Parts: sequence; C-alpha cells; structure tokens
Amino acid sequence: MDSSEIGVAVDLVAFTLAGGELCVLMGRRPHPPYPGHFALPGKLRRAGVSVDEVARDLLTRTTGLDRAWMEQLRTFDRPGRHGEAGAMLVPGRDPRGDVLSVGYIAVVAADRVRPEFGGELGWQPIRRLPADIGFDHREIIDYAVRRLRSKLGYSSLGFQFLPEEFTIPELKAMYEAVLGISLNRGNFWRKVLEAGVIEDTGKTRPARGKPAHLYRFTNRAFGLLEEPDGYIGR
Repeated sequence: MDSSEIGVAVDLVAFTLAGGELCVLMGRRPHPPYPGHFALPGKLRRAGVSVDEVARDLLTRTTGLDRAWMEQLRTFDRPGRHGEAGAMLVPGRDPRGDVLSVGYIAVVAADRVRPEFGGELGWQPIRRLPADIGFDHREIIDYAVRRLRSKLGYSSLGFQFLPEEFTIPELKAMYEAVLGISLNRGNFWRKVLEAGVIEDTGKTRPARGKPAHLYRFTNRAFGLLEEPDGYIGR
C-alpha cells in the first residue's frame, strides 16, 4: 500500500458461548505485521467492494455461514504521528500505513469454525484473552463486548446464543456468561415473566428431580421482529 493512501480494513468480532463462557473468534497471524500474534479475522477492502461485502465474505470464510446476525460496530481510526524529520513519534494502529478499521460484530454457534481459514483459528474466552494481540484488536474486542452487553438489555440479541427451545437455567446461564456476573435466580425469573419475552412450548426435557420445561422466544419482545436491528445477510 502506498504510504500516501488511506487503507480500509474490515475486522470481524464473532462471539459465541463455549464451555459456558463468552468467547471471541481469533487466530495467530502467520506473517507480518505482528507475526505469531493473535488477531481478529480481517481483510483489507479492495476498490469497488463495500465493507458489508467484505464482512459477509469474512463470516463465510471463517464459519461457513451465509446468513447470521451481524452488524457494523464502528470505525477505529488511529493514524501514526510523525515528527518534522519524518520520524515516527506515535505508532498508528497498523504498521503498514494509515489504515482505518471498520469493525463488525456477529453471533454464531460454537461449532461453526473453519480451520482451513488458517492461523490456528479458534475461540478465545473473553476472561482469558491472549496477551499477544496484534494491531488495536484488544481495543476493538473490548468495545464489542460493551456493545454486546448493552444490546442484551434492550434487544433480542441474547436469543441468538440459544437454540430455538431452551430451559430457564439455560437462559439464565446465557445472560450470566455474556454479562460476566451472577444473577439471583428468583429476581431473574420475575424479570423474565414481567418482560413477556418467552413462552412455554408445552414440552419438557429430562432433568434431575423433575422434567425441565422448554421455552421459546416470543419474537415480540423489545418491539423487534425476528431479525434484530443491523441484520446483514445475502
């Protein structure tokens, strides 16, 4: 890339629940910059290609999915600062030059990873992220986690982490994993009932003691339809 040009990269922050923990999809970079460091799946945008197209391509190449919940997160821009003699005073977000990143956030199932994407691609627990993360990807992840937790309170996004039918303990565990806190069982159940966001399917699943009732999302909660705001698909 010419040093006088401003490049545009797209970085994908894909979340899942794995082993009861909120995890993000990352891989090791096999080549410079930051060889051997962990990084988000990303790609430089080519001329004539929209950032949405690049994000969809990244989602498909890393998970095999053509459609999933995904929305644009924000633009991350930190150009390097040079002195009068041209020496670098403050490094930018990308050593290759002035490259801004358009971040995207997605939620996918834990088993949707394509190893052929390369770079030891896999799920990293948010609570135990690697220390060696390239670029400003730790900053992007931190911002995405805050956005995810915020949206959990006013949108149907959390149900993207669950199967179509689920138990109350599974619903509570999902909220706890994403929010990173423990919730009082009685208060949680009361708030769920008051919100009217789920309905009993009339089915049960074998469990210790007595069968567990199965519920489903009503698709009427929070004033949203089946697809949360920002849904991007083919």
